[in-house]
Parts: sequence; structure tokens; C-alpha cells
Amino acid sequence: MPDRLLLNVFNVDAALAVGRAKGMFAAAGLDVDVMVTPNSTDQMRGLGKGSWQIVSTAFDNVLGWSGREGAESVAVAQVSAGNVLPVYVRPEIKNWNDLRGKALAVDAVDTAYALVLRRVLLAHGLEMDRADYRLLAKGTTGYRLESMISGETFAGVLNPPWDAKAAAAGMVRFTDHREVLPDYPGGVYAVDRQWAAEQREILIRFLKAWNDAAAWARDETNRSDSVALVAQAEKLEEKAAVNRLRQLPQSGELNLPGLHCVLELRVLFKLTPPMGQNLQAYYDRSFYQEATKG
Repeated sequence: MPDRLLLNVFNVDAALAVGRAKGMFAAAGLDVDVMVTPNSTDQMRGLGKGSWQIVSTAFDNVLGWSGREGAESVAVAQVSAGNVLPVYVRPEIKNWNDLRGKALAVDAVDTAYALVLRRVLLAHGLEMDRADYRLLAKGTTGYRLESMISGETFAGVLNPPWDAKAAAAGMVRFTDHREVLPDYPGGVYAVDRQWAAEQREILIRFLKAWNDAAAWARDETNRSDSVALVAQAEKLEEKAAVNRLRQLPQSGELNLPGLHCVLELRVLFKLTPPMGQNLQAYYDRSFYQEATKG
């Protein structure tokens, strides 16, 4: 009987898609099921309650939620090399000053891309604490785009593949996160600390199978097959599948300078994590290192 794992994700990374399609997790004695989250609040609260065992999420969500309602969460692997985080605005917005007094779309108001958006706006003279704008929690990227199209909100971070849909809907790209946060990292796999301690062997098995799938997907000789598998599994067009593959990191080793950048951003906006400013409290590299040793 395989060990069941339920993953909660914003989108399925290429290695996860390939590993499931090729039976790599099954070969490791794992029944891996995946659900897509509507928002980070549900995702992280569910992780703490044990509704699912692993999440693919922005590291800022680990910072914001670990210890917040009792349960501690830790990042265990880098699942994405990083994605460009474009800031789009409605077509009537012609300059940054036009956003004054407007509502802006975010996932949750105090985590992840909301803080990236705040940092971009700060660089252009707009401060939320001064009531220059307000944030509306709309959930994942698709919902943020819908809110902008309807005219409820006027700007937001719209990451791929929704950026193409945003442009097709007449939204205008103003900039992206690299203007102010060039080291901002991609997403991580995170787990509940207690569950990971109790189920260490299962987590290591998962990470080993995921790492093997990532290596297979990155191999140039498998490129066309990888694109086809990701496109079929996730119902993506070829261009989007190629982009999903491009997001795979060269290694699942955590990007510690990038994680520190996320922590500094949270502290900048006086949102110090519940468990303090010691970065080491929010990650554990030992699981991935054991999964890939030898």
C-alpha cells in the first residue's frame, strides 16, 4: 500500500507534473495527489491543520504563517528558480501617480506578492501607510486579473501565464519586481515541522523522486517529451509548458540569500514574522540534502 501525500499548490511545477506522469512517485511507494489553492490563507492554514502535507508556496507565506496559529512551518526545497513578477495596471492608468486613491489587487494583504507590490510602489513614491492606495485581497492570480478587468481594482502583480491574458485584455505592464528586488526567489516546498519530524522517511522519499523527475525534465535529450508531458498534464499551451520547465531550479537546494531578501522585505514593512527575525527558524535543508546524498 503506497503512502499517500496531498500537495497544495498555486501551480504544479514541471518536476511534479513529470514525476506523476512517468510514475516516479508511484515507483517510490507514494500516492501523490495535488490540489490547487484559491489563496495563500487557505493553503497555509490547511498545512497547519494537517489538511495536506506539503505546500508549494512563496517563502513569505512560511514567514507569515509559521507560529501564527500554533503550528510551525519550514521550507525544505527550492521548487522554482524564480518567476518574473510583472506589475500590470488598467489602461486608464497612465503613470504611477494615477494609482493614488485606487484599490489594488493582491492575494492576501500582508504576504508575498502584496509586499513585492508595496516595495515597487514605494520606489515610485506611493505608500500604503500614508493611504496613497488600498489593497484588496482577491486570491490567486486569475482572480486578481478578473478584479482588474471588472474595474474593481486598478493594478496588481500578474505572473505568467496570466500576464499574457492580462495583455490580451488591455492591461498595461508598468514594470516588474526586478526593478527593486532582483534577488527575490522563486517558490519553495514547505511542510509542517512536526509532521516532517514524524514522517521524515516519507518526505525524503518524496524529495528524492521529485529531484529525479527534475533532473529528467532538465535533460535536453528529454526536452520535447518534458514539454509534452507538462502540457498534457496541466492542460497548457506549448509556450506555457516551456515556461513552466524554464522555472525549474538547477537544484532543489534552498536559495538562502533569496530567502533573506524576503525576510528583509517583511521587516521593512513592520511585518516581522511571529517567530522573529532568525532566518534559520524558517527552513530545514537536511531533508533535501539527505534525499540527494550519494
